Amino acid sequence: MSWLDLVLALVVATVTSLGMHRRLSGFFVGLGGALLLRPLLVVSQANPFLALVAAWAAGLGLSMLGRRLFQLNRGAGVLMRGLGGLGGLALGVALVLSLVTSLPIQRNPANPSELFYPPRDLPAPVASAVTDSRLVLLGRDILFYPLLARQGDVKAGQERVLQGLHRLFVVGEPWKDVPPEPGKGV
Repeated sequence: MSWLDLVLALVVATVTSLGMHRRLSGFFVGLGGALLLRPLLVVSQANPFLALVAAWAAGLGLSMLGRRLFQLNRGAGVLMRGLGGLGGLALGVALVLSLVTSLPIQRNPANPSELFYPPRDLPAPVASAVTDSRLVLLGRDILFYPLLARQGDVKAGQERVLQGLHRLFVVGEPWKDVPPEPGKGV
C-alpha cells in the first residue's frame, strides 16, 4: 500500500460526499456517469473531443433531471442524501478504476512479448508509489485479464469480477497497440 492508494481513496470519499451534498442530483449524475462510462470510453477511442462534449451534456442533463425531481419531492432529506451518496460512491469508484486501468503500457525492447504495467520509466517520486499501490495492481489485473486468464494466473474467485470489470473499463486490446521502444533500456 502506498500514498497513492490513500489519495485514490480520498477521491472516492470526496465524490461520495459531493453526491450526498447534491442529493438526488448527485444520485442521477453519479449513477448515470458510472453507467455512461463505457459508451463514453468507446466514443473517446474515435473522437476524444466528442466524448468530452457528450460527457458534459449528459452530466448537465442528469443534474437537471435530479434537480427537477428534487423539487417535486422535498420531504425525505435523509433518503435523498443517502441516494446522492450512493450515486457519488458509484461515480467515485468508476473514476478510480478507470484511472488505475489507464496508465501507459510499456513493452520491453529486448523482449517485445514482455509488457510492464505500470511502466518502469515513471518519474522517481511517483514510480515507487505506483509500483507499491494495491489499486494499481488491481488495475493491472483488470487491464490484462484476458492475458492472465490464458496463462492461468487468475484466482478462481476473482475470474468473474475481473472479467466484468475488464469489459467495463477496457476498450479493445491496448497491449497490442504498444510499439517496442528502441534505444530504451528496461
